[in-house]
Amino acid sequence: MSADRLYATLIELVGLPSTSGHEEHVRQYLEATLQAQGLTTSVDPAGNLIALLPGQGRPVLLNAHMDRVPPGRGQHPVLRDGVLYSDGSSNLGADDAAGLAIILETLRRLQERSLPHPPIVALFTVQEESGLQGARAFDPIPWQVSEGIVFDNAFEAGVVVSRGAHYEAFDVEITGRTGHPGKDLSQTVNAVEIFRQAAYPHGSLANDQTRILIGRIEGGSARNAVPARVLLQGELRSFEGSEQIERYRERLRKAFEESAHQAGGRAEIHFVSHCGAYVVDEQEPLLALYRQVLADRGKQIQLRPTFIGSDTSALRPRLRVFTISTGVVNEHSPTEYVPLEPLEQLVEDTLEVLHRWSGAGSAADRNPA
Repeated sequence: MSADRLYATLIELVGLPSTSGHEEHVRQYLEATLQAQGLTTSVDPAGNLIALLPGQGRPVLLNAHMDRVPPGRGQHPVLRDGVLYSDGSSNLGADDAAGLAIILETLRRLQERSLPHPPIVALFTVQEESGLQGARAFDPIPWQVSEGIVFDNAFEAGVVVSRGAHYEAFDVEITGRTGHPGKDLSQTVNAVEIFRQAAYPHGSLANDQTRILIGRIEGGSARNAVPARVLLQGELRSFEGSEQIERYRERLRKAFEESAHQAGGRAEIHFVSHCGAYVVDEQEPLLALYRQVLADRGKQIQLRPTFIGSDTSALRPRLRVFTISTGVVNEHSPTEYVPLEPLEQLVEDTLEVLHRWSGAGSAADRNPA
């Protein structure tokens, strides 16, 4: 059965190690599989794998990312009652092996069933988990593609992300002066204390329109030494406008600099913006087709905003793409799992969308939305 092949592909993919910047095993698997199906493949300068399945009409992009968060080891997953679980040794890697498997199976069935379809540009990206690097580097112009679907995790399988948050990382370096805690402390400046006293904005803010988190703290050199240096790694996710985001940056900067100044130390903060916020227009033709496909089988489309980033966040300024969630649960953890049956439905829904898109090309050209 085709569904069994889909599940087998997913199991093979999660059995391969892959982390950001080290996607070569997954890329080689995908490349060999696609070429065996007769597809033309290429690797761009960023390391993204791109495959083309010729067709008629306006091209459609199908995207998933090849990398995982560490440890990202290949593993022997546990299949129980139609759900694929991590074996507990590391994250399962269904984020985003589920998306990869959906695209591979969609391409196979298009060929096996000889379904009319548009040209398909399959984009398998690198370093999504470390800042959407592959998607940001992708150039859609040579592929003449402007519409597409991203398969990644956000909610239950099939849910569409209607709105994505602005995301940026920030790093804070706090510098003090060390000394032995048993001696004269008058000339020491405790970097940890500077951090503790900083009145920086954090948590859920503005009715949960913004979230600020410091997720990693590194500092000190020994148990019996006043810590002279602390490094903080944080992130800011927000649906608010650019002016308000700049105010949050300034509040963060001011909080650490003032705390350091009062203690006689120093603080430097650096921001790196990974992607801007976006809103999907519900009338976009490809999304409208997906809504109709669901309606025809008695289902209502679900659209939800998310703070979770995806390649859509990087592709969206240049392409009208939207994310369909794959339904992975507890991603990035050893308790990660994914129900398999919804993945089969996602493949069938995608096939129907592509089939209808190939027949609606002229209408879509007249009404690009």
